[in-house]
Amino acid sequence: MRLIILLRASLVALLLLATNTWADPAVWRVSTGEDSELWLLGSVHYLREQDHPLPDVIERLYARADALVMEIDLDDLDPASIQTQFMLAALLPASSPLSSVVDADVYRLAESTAGSLGLDIAALARVEPWLVALTLMDLGMTQLGYRSDQGLEQYLLERAQRDRKPIYGLETVTDQVRVFDGLTPAEQEALLEQTLSELDSAGREMDELLTAWRDGSLATLTDKLSASFEEFPGLYETLVIDRNRNWLPELERLAAQPGRHLVVVGALHLVGENSVVDLLRERGLSVEPYALPDE
Repeated sequence: MRLIILLRASLVALLLLATNTWADPAVWRVSTGEDSELWLLGSVHYLREQDHPLPDVIERLYARADALVMEIDLDDLDPASIQTQFMLAALLPASSPLSSVVDADVYRLAESTAGSLGLDIAALARVEPWLVALTLMDLGMTQLGYRSDQGLEQYLLERAQRDRKPIYGLETVTDQVRVFDGLTPAEQEALLEQTLSELDSAGREMDELLTAWRDGSLATLTDKLSASFEEFPGLYETLVIDRNRNWLPELERLAAQPGRHLVVVGALHLVGENSVVDLLRERGLSVEPYALPDE
């Protein structure tokens, strides 16, 4: 499912995207020297069992990489600790339950949607709207067969752990919690409302998004990830652009180090204006579409 954000590409960017279509998931190469190489690979966080095995280019990139870089270093994290951090940050006062902080129509839709997913809305009564949105999105994806534990990041994490490859993160769980918890009440309600409106078409949207991702169709990815978000530019700025900018120092540091680093982040961060690709280029780095040589 798409995040509630605007991903608006400029005319020039769209023309470039239209000519850069891979037969595999899109990859960019950041080069700063003969002994340093960094690859940027866009990820789809939710996959189904039937989506495996993954495209061969991913297996080959991983095999060539000396280290794996993800949005968060999941290697050192305890799932229970993550859940606790999110729940504590999203806890509403007993005097201000969810039903009192969102529009009545939005609450009724959240209640019926939660029920259809097997969850009593009472379980979310003291949860801020942003976490309600994430919870319902996750439940909806699971019902459709899409699961985060089948996703690209989890697959590569387990590979790297077995192979004892170094694993780095561009941000911490605390950073992610702060981003969502820092949304204004209006932005949180917008996030929830948009999530609820998209659940009915989530299966079709995910199928189309996954096809575009596997084919490396950047124009389609940009279109899918930007549709219907024009009303929420502030949300896009907070959830995507600000994080892209925050990642730059670490990406520049890794790009300057000897070795090959495979960077795997949500595809959303690599397309459109103010993408990681564009921001690295603005900093003077060479970032070009990359195709692995034939074996």
